[in-house]
Amino acid sequence: MNPYTDLDLSIIQSPDHQALALEAAMKSFVLLKNRNSFLPLKQSVFNRVSIVGPPSNNITSLYGDHYPTINETLTVSPLQGLNPLGDLVVSTNGCSEARCDDYDPSIIKTVVDGADIVFVCLGTDSQIESEGHDRADIELQGQQLQLLQDAVTFSNGAPVVLLLFNAGPLNITWADESPAVVAILECFYPAQATGTALYRVLTNYDGVSSPAARLPATWPLLASQIPDMVNYIMAGRTYRYLEGQTLYPFGYGLSYTTFTYSDLKTPPTVNPGQDLLLHVTVNNTGLYSADEVTQVYITWVNYPVPTPNLQLVAVARTTLTSGQAVTLNLTVPARYLAVYTDSGWETLPGTIRVYAGGQQPGQQRSVGSNVLSADVIIAGFDIVSS
Repeated sequence: MNPYTDLDLSIIQSPDHQALALEAAMKSFVLLKNRNSFLPLKQSVFNRVSIVGPPSNNITSLYGDHYPTINETLTVSPLQGLNPLGDLVVSTNGCSEARCDDYDPSIIKTVVDGADIVFVCLGTDSQIESEGHDRADIELQGQQLQLLQDAVTFSNGAPVVLLLFNAGPLNITWADESPAVVAILECFYPAQATGTALYRVLTNYDGVSSPAARLPATWPLLASQIPDMVNYIMAGRTYRYLEGQTLYPFGYGLSYTTFTYSDLKTPPTVNPGQDLLLHVTVNNTGLYSADEVTQVYITWVNYPVPTPNLQLVAVARTTLTSGQAVTLNLTVPARYLAVYTDSGWETLPGTIRVYAGGQQPGQQRSVGSNVLSADVIIAGFDIVSS
């Protein structure tokens, strides 16, 4: 018997499930840029708000590849969600779809002119990237970059906030470098709660809505950093083997507040087959309550076999009020300490370096918190799998 045949909308779209959809969307947003702490918005209502871009009021573009039947009555677009921000809210998609090959700059000029703040919504959709349908490059589709640049030009100095709806990395170097684009929020595909989640995060709703998610993939600085699809060696692939700097590294994400790490404690040695237990204190040193995502990485020091440059081995998401400090107890499973040799996965004697903080160590682009390190000796040999 299939117990799921009795499910209907009264269960699928119950208040608890709708609340979960909202929570999931808010917790998945990654703040990529926040110039001079522009966000959260310091003004609750603006005289004139402009919202432009293909996903601004296109419900289907807010869902990823494998999505259920869209309930339009329960799906909130960016335009609908951000409507409370303005006495007057004006909007246009600028293009009929995400491919943006029918862009009309005159419409953008009309909508953006005279705005107090401009939200530009860009990205992809399931017609551009989906299972079995990969993108050929990481560029913004069609005339999307031109749309953004025109919005900046026609805004006449009004702040521009870029909202991205996509799955894989995009080349947004221009937006990252432009002082007129004051904030960039990676939203992915937030689905039915998109607009409500955006409003709450952008305004830090109830003082507890700071973005805290981290990027699940590396955003390359240059297309040349992406290895050829038919090259199956690991060199240059993922954060583990990448050489050089990125646009945004794996695990990157900003917060409305600041955090400081202290008192990293690790054992001096660990035996093969033994989990590595560590302790680190994280302190919310900023003005807002927020979640912090603590990341633990290791690297193998002078090992006789090839090893990743870096390996994520533990993660914890913790809610901290302003001024609060918490000591985290984290476990690195013993199997994560193994390296691959000609004989299979083995734990080899030697030294590993452990890093704990809010991002990868050694990054030029910082989330604002520090990263601590300590060395641990693996005292022995063990065969993990052959």
